[in-house]
Amino acid sequence: MPTFIGLDLAWTTKNESGICWLEGDSRESLRCTRLEAAACETAKLADAVTAVDGPVVVTIDAPLIYNEERRAESKIASMFGRYKASAYHPSLAVRRGYTAGIDLGKALESSGFTLDPASLLCSDRTGRTAVEVFPHTIHVRLFNLAERILYKKGRVAQKRAGLHQYQGHLQLLIEQEAPNLFEHEDVARALHPETARNARGKSLKRLDDTLDGLTCALAAWLIWNEPERWEMIGDLNGYIVAPKP
Repeated sequence: MPTFIGLDLAWTTKNESGICWLEGDSRESLRCTRLEAAACETAKLADAVTAVDGPVVVTIDAPLIYNEERRAESKIASMFGRYKASAYHPSLAVRRGYTAGIDLGKALESSGFTLDPASLLCSDRTGRTAVEVFPHTIHVRLFNLAERILYKKGRVAQKRAGLHQYQGHLQLLIEQEAPNLFEHEDVARALHPETARNARGKSLKRLDDTLDGLTCALAAWLIWNEPERWEMIGDLNGYIVAPKP
């Protein structure tokens, strides 16, 4: 049974990451087994991922590959800048020692995962692959947006409104692609309008992380199920996998 793991990975392991586990090989069988925002040590997270049997796709919102030749962010800016969905280049974070994604990528690679999405994008359903994604590019193209959803910054009311919009788009996507995910109480709670309306302080950030983790896991499922609809932006010096327009 294939497993699809989405990680909205915090820059540092002291902060919470959005974590989502999906299992199944069809629209009808896909189920959620884990959805939360939690602080995780890189080694423990890598151990949990590598302990999963069978095919695995891990989609991670964090740089997995970094060197001076990385150009993924400049390509994202040229393609998604008009949607206000550019990505931060990781160089400053790396200089400050925030390397959770890079460390996780190395740990997974040493355990037999590939960080190269080529075989996955060519319909290989048998491998164990970890790839970098960026939720804003997923939102823009899968939700057909004119502009990115504003839920990361701003006043509490603006964040709540953005999260409520985000919930609505995810609800529609899940209804179309994996309706049985609603059976998991944490998915139902994360997508309930009251959760966004009542969020404040840490619960705002926790809902943000949770929805991003769920988005990443859905991306993992969709890449595995319909790889022809996805593309690698960048190269093996650093890339982001995104839906095709």
